[in-house]
Amino acid sequence: MNFETAGGSVLDLHWKAKSLQDEEHDVTVVTAFSRANKISIDLPYKVVEENIAPKGTLLSMQSGIYGLLKKYESAADAFYIDGHMFLYGGGLYRMLGGLKPVAAFFNVRLNCWADMTGNPARVSFFKTLKKKIRSFMERRIGIPMANHLDAFIFNTPMVEKMYVDFGVDSKKTSVIEDFVDMKGIIERHHIMDEFVERRQRSCDIIQIFCTGRMFPEKGFDLVIKAFATLSNKEKYRVVMSGGGPDKERLESMVRDLGLGKYFSFPGWVAREKMFEFFLATQIFVFPKWWMEYGSALLTEAMAFGIPCIIPGGGALEWLTAGSALTFNPNDHIDLAKKIEKLGKDEGLRIKLSKDILVRAQSLDYRVLGRKLNAVIESLV
Repeated sequence: MNFETAGGSVLDLHWKAKSLQDEEHDVTVVTAFSRANKISIDLPYKVVEENIAPKGTLLSMQSGIYGLLKKYESAADAFYIDGHMFLYGGGLYRMLGGLKPVAAFFNVRLNCWADMTGNPARVSFFKTLKKKIRSFMERRIGIPMANHLDAFIFNTPMVEKMYVDFGVDSKKTSVIEDFVDMKGIIERHHIMDEFVERRQRSCDIIQIFCTGRMFPEKGFDLVIKAFATLSNKEKYRVVMSGGGPDKERLESMVRDLGLGKYFSFPGWVAREKMFEFFLATQIFVFPKWWMEYGSALLTEAMAFGIPCIIPGGGALEWLTAGSALTFNPNDHIDLAKKIEKLGKDEGLRIKLSKDILVRAQSLDYRVLGRKLNAVIESLV
C-alpha cells in the first residue's frame, strides 16, 4: 500500500476496505509485499504487514497466499484477495478444505495470456512458445483449481469476458467498477454545474490535459500527431503530465514538429498538483489503453466534470456510459477531428461536462461499496 507514488489500484483497495468498514465490518488489510508499503495517511482499518516470496515466481506467490489464508483463517469470516496475482493459491486454499469463503478481484489479464490489443512489443519465438505452454497449463490445471473460489469480481465486463472465456465459472462472477472517492473530489473542489459551465465559457485558450506513466503503449504520441494537424493551433495549449521512459522521445517529437510553444511537460506530479491541472482543463484526452481495462485516472477526470475524448469500442467507453466523445483507436486524424469538434462547440463542451459529472456521481466508492458488501455478505 504505497500512497505516495503508486497508482489507482492502491486507492481502489483503500476505498474498498473503508467502504466495508463503513458498513460496520471489522476490516484488516494484509499486505503481502510490505517492503513496498508507504502509508502516509491515517487509516480507518487495521493493516498487517507480511512479506511472501518476491514477485515474479508464480508457484512461490501461490504458495505464499495459500499460507496467508491459512494463517489468518481463524480470524476471518471472509477473504477478499487480488485474484490476478493470487488466483490459484486462493483456489487451492478452498479446494484443500479452507474454511472461509474467498472473493477474488480482477482488473488486468493474466500474465500467461498473449496481448489482445497489440500494445506490448513483439516478443521472440521462444518466449511466445513458453507463454503458450504456460497458458495451456494454467487453463487445464490452474483454472479448475481457481473455480473453487467463491466469487469473482471484475472491474469491467470486458475483463470478465476474458476470464470466463478462459474457463472461470460464469455463475460466480459480478462486475463492480473501480473505487474512487468521487463525492469527496466533487465536494472538496466545488465541482457543480455552475463551475463546469463557467470553466468552459471563461477560457480564451483551451487547455488539453493528458497524464499518466509515459510508455509507448500509452499513445501520447497520438495526441502530438493529432495536434500537428489542427488548423487553429493558437487556440489550444497541451499539458502532458507524467514521467517514464517515453518522455524524452515525446519531448523531442514536439520539438521536431515545431510545436514547443503549445506543449508543456511538467513530469511526474503529486496528486494535488494533478487535481490543479484537472480544475484548469477544458478537454481531457485519454489517448490509448488496453481495450478491456477500466481506469481510475479517467474516473477521477470524470469527477472534475471535464469533457473527455477516449478510444471507442472498449471498456473506457462503457465506463463513461455515453458521456464522452470517442475516436477510432490509434487514429490520430480522427482524434484531431474530435478535438476540433469540442474546441469549436462551447455548448457541446458544457453538455458533456454536465453529463459526465452525473455519471461520475454514480461511481462513488460509497455507491459501489454497497455492491461489494452484498457480494461479501452473500458468501457468509
